[in-house]
Amino acid sequence: MRKILETERLSLREFNLEDSDFVLKLINSPKWIEFIGDRNIKTNVEAEGYLKNNLIKSYKENGFGLWVVVLKETNVSIRMCGLVNRDTLEDIDIGFAMLPEYLGMGYGYEIANATMNYAKNTLHLDKIVGITNPNNIASIKLLNKIGLRFEKTIELSEKDTVLFFSTPTDTKEENEISKLTTRFFSLFTNAGGKIPNVEDIENIFITNGIIISNTHGVPETYNINEFITPRKKMLSDGTLTDFSEREISHKTEIYRNVAQRFSFYEKSGKLNGSYFESRGMKTIQFIKVGLDWKMSSVAWSDEK
Repeated sequence: MRKILETERLSLREFNLEDSDFVLKLINSPKWIEFIGDRNIKTNVEAEGYLKNNLIKSYKENGFGLWVVVLKETNVSIRMCGLVNRDTLEDIDIGFAMLPEYLGMGYGYEIANATMNYAKNTLHLDKIVGITNPNNIASIKLLNKIGLRFEKTIELSEKDTVLFFSTPTDTKEENEISKLTTRFFSLFTNAGGKIPNVEDIENIFITNGIIISNTHGVPETYNINEFITPRKKMLSDGTLTDFSEREISHKTEIYRNVAQRFSFYEKSGKLNGSYFESRGMKTIQFIKVGLDWKMSSVAWSDEK
């Protein structure tokens, strides 16, 4: 069995037929069934067939494929990660899945980032993309973390709609816009004893910027001052506590001195003592003023 690469804690190698027990467990795990789909593989014999006709076959045809991730310390298989050459995509995409008991330990980023570097530096693949189920928040976050950004929604088949992620083309400008967006989200955070700095919104927006809430289908429009006052009060008088909101994924488009960002985000906190959490979509418009980007408008709609 050929070793592909090593990281500090993990090694990546080719699958072989002896991995049928692990494959059977992985593809019947709850997250695989929910986000990837039921492969209807219920026996070791069927798992061996899946290995032979899919995973191992890709090594011979493409020189790469999905590989097994092994803990170096214990030699236990925990994850699948690698590169997929699909008939339905123009580019090679990165794929991954993990046994549930090993989630939240940083293994996903460690091996996915190493795989991206291997694809670029060893296989000399010019472009790697990513696809994922729209409801797979962990996968979306990981794709963002390894440098891929949401680009569009595509249909792999009639019943399989996925989010498509690719490498941003204008990294410097997008980084500046990302910093401004992160700064905007952080203005309202009062979790962990942080004091919100709502007034800083005046430095983020152009003078005549507007903010629109359209969660209920009836637009509520504010200028900057109208927006600041009630939110500052809610965040400081005990009405809204332990509050924070953050981006899950985004798509940014830039054309010279204007830009737009679709920001899928989540927020949580306590409203009048009752805990809540929700997700939503913000659309943010940017204007370049001299050398600096400023927001010109923000509109959002939360999930009901």
